[in-house]
Amino acid sequence: MAFVNKNKSYTFNMTVDTSLTQLSGFIASEVLISNKSGENLYIYDNNFTTDDRRFLLEDNESMVLRGITNTNEVSAKVGALSGTVYFRSAYFSNLNQF
Repeated sequence: MAFVNKNKSYTFNMTVDTSLTQLSGFIASEVLISNKSGENLYIYDNNFTTDDRRFLLEDNESMVLRGITNTNEVSAKVGALSGTVYFRSAYFSNLNQF
């Protein structure tokens, strides 16, 4: 019997601006988000889009968001200018936060 690695992780980056942007869709139970936008990054999940239901991730900070089934359940936006944000998905919980 051949071994099949179900824990396929994907690394991707996106330009995020002041409009709420849905992440690219990959099957994952968690996503590492690294904010390199030069701005504060606001993160929303589970179809919540109000400001009282968001995370704030400052520039050059990272976080692991767990409890998702697909990365496109997460959306993000910045406060003023656009910038690049980096992501790493994981099917099983094993991402270290740095």
